[in-house]
Amino acid sequence: MQSDHVEEIQGLYGPFTLTERVVQKIWLRQDYAGAGLKTVSGKTLGVKDPGRWNLQEGPDFKEARVILDGVEIVGDVEVHFNISDWHRHEHERDANFDRVVLHVVLHPERRNPNPVQTSKGHVPELLYLMPLLNRDLESYAMDDALLELEQQDDLEWVTHFIKKPLNVRLRILRSRAKARWQCKLTYAIPRLQAEGWEAACHGYAMEVLGYARNRAPMLRLAAKYTLAAMRADEMNAEDLFAEEAAQWKLNGLRPANHPRRRLAQYLQVVQQQPHWPDRLADDLRALPLVEGRSSTAGFRMAVSLAKRRTALSESIFSGAIAGQRFNTMVVDAFLPLATAAGLLDGFSYWMHWYTGDSPNVLRHFLKHAGATNRQNPHSNGWNQGALALFLERGV
Repeated sequence: MQSDHVEEIQGLYGPFTLTERVVQKIWLRQDYAGAGLKTVSGKTLGVKDPGRWNLQEGPDFKEARVILDGVEIVGDVEVHFNISDWHRHEHERDANFDRVVLHVVLHPERRNPNPVQTSKGHVPELLYLMPLLNRDLESYAMDDALLELEQQDDLEWVTHFIKKPLNVRLRILRSRAKARWQCKLTYAIPRLQAEGWEAACHGYAMEVLGYARNRAPMLRLAAKYTLAAMRADEMNAEDLFAEEAAQWKLNGLRPANHPRRRLAQYLQVVQQQPHWPDRLADDLRALPLVEGRSSTAGFRMAVSLAKRRTALSESIFSGAIAGQRFNTMVVDAFLPLATAAGLLDGFSYWMHWYTGDSPNVLRHFLKHAGATNRQNPHSNGWNQGALALFLERGV
């Protein structure tokens, strides 16, 4: 049965709320690495049909067709965050779950839960989904939220939100943005303490260049090869790409975002600016503080933000990384990290900075909500506030 069960997950830049529905959609779309699947008991698993998504009482997916150790079986599939959810929902007492042949669970639990069985004593095979995912969970959650954005005119909570007075809408969006900022800052602090400024900047930069799909292999390369190691003349993008050859997620990736291309860009930066984190620290420390500017347009004008963004891109990356990808680097990595390091209080810059990678439908929502206009142009902060609302379903 479709569930509203939610769980707080630690994302790349702080915790976020994940609904069980998102995990069900991952199974439905088979959006995971499906080759060489094995259940926890060691049986080989093939999925011919994930089943019919059940929106009523009973298992999440009906009449799935799976192959266990070469034998095709037709049965039901139940999807949970944890094994113990089976017992929490008392499925072992419900005959509706007697045809469940596969229990798909997001991740293992710290404590060994009681074994799962149906009311007739059958023990379904168990599959852990987390190790098979092609992307981080926050990306899947964002996808689900953005799908709702496409249907925003039909969402009840959006209707209620639009009916609120404008000052209330702005206050809600700003508070959600502030919460997102605090999450990113909370994540940056221990990373800075554990790695130091240069290594943290290096790791963050490579993560962001990996986009959602390839952050993990990029981070592994950053951990293996320090910034000093990447300054070496013999370092090249082809060798780095080959080291993670089996881990890159390339399907549907735009040529401009290919990790081989991004690795080459980063190596170019390192060769031209071998100590770029030190220069970044100096540049961020020199940013002026502006008090009493609440509008995005006012803030940008007061600090000449457009010129500063161009100057920062040239100073740090020699223009090799610019545009939306550079904006994403600034708001997701540099400003939280610099604030954690005490170089500046970066929230105002983070709030009013230009948006990074962002769907156009967010612009529609913010404009429809009256949050953005000539005085309050679209910015990272308003964008983050809107995303938080959709992730929380307006709660």
